[in-house]
Parts: sequence; structure tokens; C-alpha cells
Amino acid sequence: MNEALHVLIIDDAERDALLLVRALRKEGLELDSERVDTAEAMEMAMAAGTWDVAISDCHMPGFTVEGALAIWQREGKGQPFIVVSGAIGEEEAVSLLKAGAHDFVKKDNLARLVPAIERELGDAADRHAREEAEEALRLSEMRRLQLQTELNCAAEIQNILLPRDPLTLPGFEIAALCKPARQVGGDFYDWYETIPGIFNLTFGDVMGKGMAAAMLMTTVRATLRAVTLRVQPAIAVQLAEQSLRHDLNRSESFVTLFLARINIDASLMTYVDCGHGFAFLRRRDGRVEELLPRGLPLGVSSEEKYQEGGCVFEEGDAFVLYSDGLIDAQTELFLNNAVLAARLEGAENARAMVERIEAMIPSGTPLPDDLTVLVVRKHKIQPDFSAPK
Repeated sequence: MNEALHVLIIDDAERDALLLVRALRKEGLELDSERVDTAEAMEMAMAAGTWDVAISDCHMPGFTVEGALAIWQREGKGQPFIVVSGAIGEEEAVSLLKAGAHDFVKKDNLARLVPAIERELGDAADRHAREEAEEALRLSEMRRLQLQTELNCAAEIQNILLPRDPLTLPGFEIAALCKPARQVGGDFYDWYETIPGIFNLTFGDVMGKGMAAAMLMTTVRATLRAVTLRVQPAIAVQLAEQSLRHDLNRSESFVTLFLARINIDASLMTYVDCGHGFAFLRRRDGRVEELLPRGLPLGVSSEEKYQEGGCVFEEGDAFVLYSDGLIDAQTELFLNNAVLAARLEGAENARAMVERIEAMIPSGTPLPDDLTVLVVRKHKIQPDFSAPK
């Protein structure tokens, strides 16, 4: 051993303690030692320093080895406690070992004491390493459970923020789904009535996934809700970009966004596409109309002014929005607007269209990115024959 051991000797005979120290040094052990012979002295010694090993006499009239062992276990950190005795019976030795002593050595065989100390110190080091590993594992599991709890709460809140009640649009139907790649994600959709007969639809994709994207998504959603109540889509997006610019720059992120406003009476949709692109209008006969113009995502520095586009719905037309998570999940299908529009042939309503798109990804397939789909379809308003003539 390179460093001197701190050895606490528990013995009521000073001469025996000196002989013990000499015997240990004779065997090549470097040590610093202190002798105690009462409970008070032992507690003071342990409070004053850290001891590597305790060596205790077995028979002391004023201070029992059992009492010394109890103090050592209470005040120490699992270091070896070795009993040295001139005459100890087997029953007594077994009793001390059961009580927590690590070994016992007879005084007429002190040459065995140094190997016993080295062995017990090695075992103590192994125990300490195991305890540290177990503690690290315990703390890691606690952190994992805490993070899991936080993720569960975040996922629940994110799910609550999605529209929960069906949107009643005379002459229209709407359906959507949102599947994060992880428990929480950066995709979102939203819909709400601004004034009677006018509805806003918002569809966004924050760069990235997981908790960071989810937190930023919540900020973007709240900002858009605040700025879209009374102004046209192009102005609303401009205001949102100004409000979010600082946060997006600091987070080095950007958001692709599609903001639409539907006038029910006129069957007119005006919109702004901020770098999203995954949107099209499927006419009743299967034709696909691209929705232009397109601008840059929020968070991309530019002096460009966002421009509005517009389209008029006719009976059977469907407006389809989806996130790039759909493309990433099925790269081998080379999906595009025309392919998706063909897959929707024969779907009876908006919900069926969403389910058709969702079914393109086999159940159980891990999603590389968040998947979100939204469909708005214009249908024929059925006459109310129950109304009085």
C-alpha cells in the first residue's frame, strides 16, 4: 500500500496496542493509528477524522467489542472492523461476524492480520464501487421517471391544445390527426371561428421534434391565435413573424406555416403559405390544383412580404394539408400531391380521406418525424324536409 492507513485501535491496554502497531509495521504496513478505550473517546475520534479500518480487542472490562462495533457501524461508512483476540471461542466469533464484524484474528497469529486488512479493504472498495454504481443507477432511474412524468404532462397538454370538438361548418366538413414522432412534437393544427361565418385554419411544423419543438410550437400557436382574430391572413402572418422573430432567432429554429381563412357563405378560402408547400386542392373530378404563391418559413430572415392566395370550393372539392412526416415515413413511395390525390378517390368524406392517408403508413411503423394531416371538404347541404313549408 502506498499511502499510510488510518487505523483506529480499540483496546484498553496501551502496551497491547503498541505491540499491535509494531507487528503491523513489521509486516510492512504503513499506518497512522490512535488508540481508544471508551465509547466517548471512540465517538470523538470518529468525529475528528476518517478511518480506514478498526482493530478491536475482544475482551475489555469497561468497553465491549459489541459496543465498539455498534458505534463503528453508526458513525462509519462501511469500513472493515476486525477483531483481534488472544482467546475467542467459535460461538463468540460467529456471533460477532453476524453482528457485522468483517474478520477476526488471534493474537498469536498476527502475521495473518495484514492480509486480512488488505482483503477487507479490497472488499470494502468493491462494495463502495457497487454502492456508487447502484446509487448512480437509482438516481438515473429517478431522473428517467421524472422526465417521463414531465413528458407525459407535456403530451397531455399538447393534446389538449389540439381542437377537440368537431367544427360545424355549414356545407363543409373537417377532419385531422396529429401523431408526434416522440411523445411530444412540433407539428400542430388549429381551427376557430373569428366572426360568424368566418373560420381560421392554422397548420404548422416547427423544425425539429421532441420537447424543444413542442415548447416552441406552443408559443407559435398562442401568437397566431392572438394576431388572426380581426385581420387578413397576410397581415396576421406578418404580425406573427415580427412577434416571433426574436424567439426563433435565439432558438435557431424556423416554422413552416399554412394559415387559411374560410368564408362559408362565399365558399372562398384565402391563405398564406409560409414555406410549407404540402397542400393542394383536390377537385371533385380528381384534378389537383397547387396552392400558390408560397413564401419563406417564419424565422428565415427576409424582407419579403407575405402574399395571399385564394380558391373557391365547389361541391365535392377537398383541401388537403399534410406535414413532411408523411413523406419521410414512406420515402420509397415517392409521395407527392398527385399521388395522394389519387389515393383519395372514392373516399366519402373528410374523415375517410384522413384515414386513407394515415393507412399509407403501416401500423407500428416508427415515425422519423411528426405526422399531421388535415382535410376540409365541401359537401352538398342536404335540404331540411322537416322544416315547415
